[in-house]
Formats: sequence, C-alpha cells, structure tokens
Amino acid sequence: MIHDLTSTLDPETVPEEWLFARMRSHRDRLLAESDWTQLPDAPVDRDAWADYRQALRDFPSSWTAAPTVTFPDKP
Repeated sequence: MIHDLTSTLDPETVPEEWLFARMRSHRDRLLAESDWTQLPDAPVDRDAWADYRQALRDFPSSWTAAPTVTFPDKP
C-alpha cells in the first residue's frame, strides 16, 4: 500500500523528522485498525495477520525518509 506523506506540500522542503512522524502516525493507524485480527474468535488467519503486524512494527527501522511510503500489504 502506497501512502503519500506530503500530499500538497513541496517534498523538497519537508523536514525529514516530519516525514518520519507522518509515517509512524499512519503505521500506528494501520496497527490499530488490525487489532481485532488477534482476538481469539477473529474469523481470519491470525498467524498471517500477526506477521503483517510485526512487519508494520519493524517497518520504521528499514524505511528511508521519502515523500511516499509503501507499507506491507494486508493479508
């Protein structure tokens, strides 16, 4: 999933710290939206979702600041 962090801003003038903050904010939203997948009675492949959620948690350590982000795909 590609997400544009700058939308209408000039990507050349956006501070790197801002890009990281926006990326983490969007990543945190994706994690929150998938919390339900880890409930014992969730009708999904919990292991696949757990792997996806771990990839989201690990994502910031491998991301290089850029105007767009390509997050892992949902299972």
